[in-house]
Amino acid sequence: MAAAIAGVDRLSPDDLMALAGDHGTVPMQVGGVLWFGADGPRDDELTRHLAGRLPAAPRLRQVFRRPPWGCGRPVWTDDPRFTLADHLRAVRVPGPEQVDKVALDLLAARLPQDRPLWAGRIVVGPDGSALALVLVVHHVLADGLAALALLATLADGPTPEQVAFPRPVPTRGTLLLDNLRGRLRGLAGFPAAAQQLAMAVRLLATGGRAPRTSLNRPTGTRRVLGTVAADLADVRRGAHERGGTVNDAALAVASGALRAVLARRGEEVDELVISVPFAYPLPGRTTGNASAVMPLRLQASGALATRVDAIAAITRAAKQRPRAMSNALLRPGFGLLVRLGLFRRFLDSQRLVNTLVTNVRGPAEPLSVAGRPVRRLVPLTSPTGNMTVVLAVVSYAGRLTITAIADAESMTDLDLLMAALGSGLEELTGPSSEPSPA
Repeated sequence: MAAAIAGVDRLSPDDLMALAGDHGTVPMQVGGVLWFGADGPRDDELTRHLAGRLPAAPRLRQVFRRPPWGCGRPVWTDDPRFTLADHLRAVRVPGPEQVDKVALDLLAARLPQDRPLWAGRIVVGPDGSALALVLVVHHVLADGLAALALLATLADGPTPEQVAFPRPVPTRGTLLLDNLRGRLRGLAGFPAAAQQLAMAVRLLATGGRAPRTSLNRPTGTRRVLGTVAADLADVRRGAHERGGTVNDAALAVASGALRAVLARRGEEVDELVISVPFAYPLPGRTTGNASAVMPLRLQASGALATRVDAIAAITRAAKQRPRAMSNALLRPGFGLLVRLGLFRRFLDSQRLVNTLVTNVRGPAEPLSVAGRPVRRLVPLTSPTGNMTVVLAVVSYAGRLTITAIADAESMTDLDLLMAALGSGLEELTGPSSEPSPA
């Protein structure tokens, strides 16, 4: 099988799907808030540190370019106009309560595609030290797992090797030859791809339509954020006692909390269809996207132990399927909707899922940036289309944090959701009073 040509770094099919999907009321961007607390570095120290780490994260100085006709998919190339000041700046706030607003404003601001697809804000408190560092990247640059790998390259560590910048752009001849080799690989893999597509159709069909609830309404441009956290060891113990993993337990807590919100609104549901991305690493890469989007019909009612056990059975079966096979169907389907100008309408009216819950395993030990420890890590994502709230779960340094980001207009009861999530975590991590499932 023909190999790719060295020096040609193309957007992957999943990257292209992320670009195709960026047609909603808010951009498809993800990120995180790195909280330093009271002993953060000064903004100039943090800026110098990040400038020195850039060679370890080449994608932060790259743009994607569309090659001439016949030269294949877009390629990543170094941006000769790159300056750190175009992406990173300090913002002074009166106190830590303003950090979330800075993060949400940055998350909602569309990143220009003629420069590297990321932005950062150093949130400086009254004493001149950084309370937090907010980083946002376009989904085409990184998904949740890749974003954490990218974060690790920006943390303290060995001085990265200096490389020539900018590197030469591949010639048209090189791109033509690489594209030809890629098409030959595609032909060789066609039988497996066809089988994968058939399995993907069956997978998506098993989910059926999601229950019709007020969780699915067209969204505006303003977002609100809430977080709850618990000790990771306690969460793991509670999950295992109930027959599941940390991810299963987080999904059970999430589904139960969402059901509680709907019940307060006068809507009774026993199940919810939740989109659960299963990310997996791309060998040798810290950026890009590799994930299987699994729509799972999950139990939302009943005792917590029953829900964890039932969800564990569903996720075990989902993990046995070939990775990314659902994307085999989503890529061409979404691409067709984009070309027909119907993708925005689809997002605003889809009835496949009620919401999305993503769970990413972060570093087990605290990271440090510019010599200061990162006390807390808050993931950032955003609801699009008619999903009014999405949840991001991340484990970091012995803590599990659940972040809910919701549409401000349609999710006016976010405080109720956060209280329900907090109660679910307390029940999970407290002494188990429920019999373990048989």
